[in-house]
Amino acid sequence: MKKFTLSLAFILCITFSINAQDLNYGAKAGLNIAGISFESDSYSTSSRIGFHVGGFVNYRFDEKFAIQPEINFSTGGNEWDFGNGDTTGEIKISNLSIPVLLQYDVVDNFVVEGGLQYNFLLSVEQKIDGSGDGFEDISEFYKSGTLGAAIGAIYQLDTLVPGLAAGLRFVFDLTNINDEDVDAGNLRQNAFQVNILYTIPK
Repeated sequence: MKKFTLSLAFILCITFSINAQDLNYGAKAGLNIAGISFESDSYSTSSRIGFHVGGFVNYRFDEKFAIQPEINFSTGGNEWDFGNGDTTGEIKISNLSIPVLLQYDVVDNFVVEGGLQYNFLLSVEQKIDGSGDGFEDISEFYKSGTLGAAIGAIYQLDTLVPGLAAGLRFVFDLTNINDEDVDAGNLRQNAFQVNILYTIPK
């Protein structure tokens, strides 16, 4: 919680210290095709569908460059298989993610972006198929947050609706999410994100 407060304070300081005329605000939402990579070769994993929703502040330096901090609630996880079907299960995770991305206008209406992202782990739950116990809280084995990165692209749809845009992004952890040995080696999150963004008209 302390890290979240400091991160939020940092973003607010940036927001209020620059020219408000160059600021734009908006909201976004979309689909996650999420996964968790396991280091152990004894496991095979597959993706889990989740979602994300949040808001952003966009500050434009000039005609080509902008910076965009965001705050997003995001869900993900994976499905896993141990020993070629001997044991199967599913992990679901929810995060509060704070990416800070540098954006570059390649051509009219098309933007590429990249930067760092911090994920606050809100919950980690696991279900083992056949156990009959449903999802159980396993957050005690995991860190409170991870550092990650994000790369993506945005296409402006202003000709359809002013302020509307569509985005595609790949996010991935740079640090492990597990704090203790969970019999699968080091674990890291990743997700392909497809989203719709709306910038509030001034």
